[in-house]
Amino acid sequence: MKEHKKKMAMIIVGILLSLGIIISVSYAWWSHIVSQEGINTIESTCLEIELTDENPIHLQNAYPITDAEAKILTPYTFTITNTCTTTVEYDVNLDIMESTSRLSSEYIAVEFNGETKKLLNTLESVETSYPGSDYTPVEARYLTSGELGANESKTYTIKLWMDESVTVEDDAMNKNFISKIVVTAKQSHKVRLVDYIMSDNETEEFTHEATSQTPALTDYRYTGANPHNYVCFGSEEETCPEENLYRIIGVIPTQEEVGKDKPYENRVKLVKATPYEENESGLYTAIGYAVNTAQNNDWTTASLNTEVLNRVYWNSLGEYQDYIASSVWYLGAITLSQNTRREYTVHNYYHLERGSITAYQGKEISYIANIGLMYISDWGYSINKKHWERFMPENQNILKEDSWLLLHGEKLEGRYFEWTIVPTKDRSHGTIDIGDIFVLENNGNINYMNANRAENVGTRPTFYLKSKVLYESGNGTKANPFRISINE
Repeated sequence: MKEHKKKMAMIIVGILLSLGIIISVSYAWWSHIVSQEGINTIESTCLEIELTDENPIHLQNAYPITDAEAKILTPYTFTITNTCTTTVEYDVNLDIMESTSRLSSEYIAVEFNGETKKLLNTLESVETSYPGSDYTPVEARYLTSGELGANESKTYTIKLWMDESVTVEDDAMNKNFISKIVVTAKQSHKVRLVDYIMSDNETEEFTHEATSQTPALTDYRYTGANPHNYVCFGSEEETCPEENLYRIIGVIPTQEEVGKDKPYENRVKLVKATPYEENESGLYTAIGYAVNTAQNNDWTTASLNTEVLNRVYWNSLGEYQDYIASSVWYLGAITLSQNTRREYTVHNYYHLERGSITAYQGKEISYIANIGLMYISDWGYSINKKHWERFMPENQNILKEDSWLLLHGEKLEGRYFEWTIVPTKDRSHGTIDIGDIFVLENNGNINYMNANRAENVGTRPTFYLKSKVLYESGNGTKANPFRISINE
C-alpha cells in the first residue's frame, strides 16, 4: 500500500522525460552540425556520416518503475553510418539540458545497448557538446566510442526511466528531464588496410552480376604482371622472410554466415606467395599434398582442408590467427563439359564457382572456414583486364605473362600444377569413385586432377583478413611489403 501511494503521488505530480538526438562532426578548424529531423546527414569533401533513428522516448506522467518493468520498455534505437571512404572515430554522449525545474540525473536509470542498468550520474562525466540554441546543455555523460571504416554502420539502443529507488522524499517532484544524444565524429588517423587497398590506384574496381549464391558484388582486385601487392604476414623482422611473404588478391566482399541474404563485409584476401610445405600432418611428401586421401573431392572433409590448412598451417600462425576472419568459401562444381566450352571467360567461371551444382548429391554448396585455396576466377581476374573477355583455356602463353598470381617456371619450385578449391562434378575412374579438383598448370592452363594425387602439385593457403586490420607502412613491393597491425 505504501509503495502504491508513492507511485500515485508521482503520477499526480507528473514528470516529463524526453530524448532527442543530434549529430556533430568536426575536423581541423571547421565543423558542420545538423539537428534531428528524420535522417541526419553531414557531408564534406573528406568526411560524411549518416544517422537514422526510431522509437524516440517521450515519457510523460512518469513514475519510478522496477527493473523488471523497464525490460518491456521500447528502446530508442539509432544507427551511425560512415558513407565516406575515410575512416572516422566517434564518441556518443548524452547531453542533459537546463530547464526551470530539472530532474537530477541521480534519479534516472539508463540501459545502454542492452548492458546492465546504471544510474545516469554514475556514468563518466564529459564536456557538453550540444550546440543548439533551443536548449543549453549543463551536463554530459559518456556512453560509448568507436571507429567506422568505409560504409560501415553501428546500431545502438538506449532506455531511460525513473529508477525504482526514487521516493516521495526525494527532490523529484514537479521536475522534468530533457536530454539529447550527441554523436561527435572526426577523421581517424588510423588507416584500415581494406580502405587503403580500395583507394589504391593499382586495383581494378568492378561489379559482378548476382549468382545462385551471391547478390551483385563489387571487387577491388590487383591485376597485371607485377602490381605492388606484397604483404609481410607473421613476422616483424626488418627484412621480411620469404616464408612470410603473401600477396593481396584484392578486397572481396564476403560473409561470416552462409546465405545470400546474410550481411557482406569488404575484406582483404591474401594468398601465400610461395607453396606451403609442412610434414607435421604426415600428409606431405616430397612431391606435394593430395586434396583428399579418402579419394573423393568433397572439400568439407578433404584432408588438405581439415588436416593441413585448418589444423597444421592454422596452428603455425600463433597470434596472427587473430588477423584472420572465418569466412564463407563457395564450392560450386564445374562439369568437365563446361570446362571445354570455348566461350567461357573468367566471368563464367566466377558464376559457376558460386553456382548451384555440387560435386556430390547432398553435399554442401558453401562452407565456412579460416583457410582455403584460390578459385579459378582468382587466377582469371589477376590477369590484365584487357584479357578478361578471352576464353581462359586458350592463349595461355599470352595470359600467363600478364598475371602476378600464376606461379610458373621456377616460381612453382619444380611443381607443374597448383590446387584450386574448385571441384569437378563427380566422375569415376575405373571402379573407384574418386572425383577431381581443378588445378592450374604452370603454363596457365586450367586442368583437373584426381583428388588423391599429390605428385608435382603445389598448395598455397588463402584467407581473408579481418576488416579491422590496419595498414602501417610499406609500398607493397617485395623488398618493402605492406606491414600491418590489428586494431584491438
